[in-house]
Amino acid sequence: MNAIVYHGKEDFRFERTADPKLEGECDAIVSVSRTAICGSDLHLWHGGLGDAIAISEGFAVGHEFLGVVQETGRGVRGFKRGDRVLASCTVGCGDCASCRRGVYSGCVTMTKGGGASNVFGFSTGLPGGQAEAVRVPFSDTNLFRVPEQLSDEQALFLTDILPTGYMGAEMAEVGPGDTVVVFGCGPVGMFAQMSARLRGAARVIAVDLDDERLARARRLGSDTVNSARENLGERVLEATHGQGADAAIEAVGRADLITQAAMITRHGGRVAVIGVLTEPTATLPWFLMFMKNLSLRTGLVNPQNHIPRLLPLIEQGRLDPTVIISHRLPLSDGPRGYDVFAHHKENVLKVVLQP
Repeated sequence: MNAIVYHGKEDFRFERTADPKLEGECDAIVSVSRTAICGSDLHLWHGGLGDAIAISEGFAVGHEFLGVVQETGRGVRGFKRGDRVLASCTVGCGDCASCRRGVYSGCVTMTKGGGASNVFGFSTGLPGGQAEAVRVPFSDTNLFRVPEQLSDEQALFLTDILPTGYMGAEMAEVGPGDTVVVFGCGPVGMFAQMSARLRGAARVIAVDLDDERLARARRLGSDTVNSARENLGERVLEATHGQGADAAIEAVGRADLITQAAMITRHGGRVAVIGVLTEPTATLPWFLMFMKNLSLRTGLVNPQNHIPRLLPLIEQGRLDPTVIISHRLPLSDGPRGYDVFAHHKENVLKVVLQP
C-alpha cells in the first residue's frame, strides 16, 4: 500500500510500505477514506518527542483517520466488513484497570505501564492512518460507527482534536456565564473555543500571534487578542470587571503560556493544559497558583469517552467541525501538506488528505 512514511526530521515520504495484517483476534483492518495532519504530528516533523517516545524510522504516520472496515479478527463482535468507522487516536484494550476507569490513553496492555506507545503513527508497533489502510487493535473498543447522514469530514475530527478541545473545556469546568481565555487558534484551540461556547461560556477570548487565525476565531464568535501587540492582562481585567477569567485553556504546548494562564485567571479559577509539552519538566508560577487557589488539570485525550457525546451534536447541526478545514489534498501530496502546515503557509489551519 501507499503511505506517508517517517524517515526523520522534515523527511516524510509518500511511498510503498507493507500492507497491514491482522495480528490479533480483536484486530480490524480499515481502508482509509480520509485522514488529517495534526499539530501533534508536527512534533515528529520537527524532530521527535524528546524522551516521551523512542522513535525509529520506517512507519506510517498520522492518528486522525476514518474509513471502511475491510477485515476483522474472529474476536471482533461489533463490526463487520463494509462498516464505515472512525478510530480513536489513542488505543485501549477496554479491559485493563486504566481502561475500566475510562483512561484509555493509559492502557496498561498497550503501553506496558509507561510512555505513549498506544497513539497511532508514532512507532513501528502501531503504524498510523496517513495510509491507504491501517490495523486497529481491540477494534470493539477503539472503532466507532459513522452515521450514514454524516460526511467523512464531519466525523473525521472526532478521532482526536475535537475531543481534545472539548476535554480542555471540560477540565476547565467551563459553565454558563463564564469568561474563558483560550491560548491558541490552531485546530485544537478553535475546538476548545467552540466547546467552551457549547458549555455555556458567555465570553471566549482567543489569544494568538497569527492575525489570520485570529480573524477566523472572530468569525466563529470569539473575542481576540494578539498578545504581541496588546496587553492581554488589561484586556481580561477590562472584560471581567477587574476579576480575571473564570477559566483558561492552554492549547499550544508552551510552558510560558501556562504561566500567562495563571496570571490572567481569577482567584479560585481553573486552568486546563491540552497543548503537548514535550519538555520533561516545565517551570510553573507555583506560589501564584497557590495564593490564587487555582486548579490545574492536564492529560492525553481519551476520545472513547467523548465520541458518543459529541457525535449527536454534529448530527443535530449544533457543531460543525468542517469549518476549520483550509486544505484538501491527495495523500500523495502529504509531504507538501506538512511543509505548508509547519510553516503557516497559504493561510493554513487544517489539512485533510484523501488516499
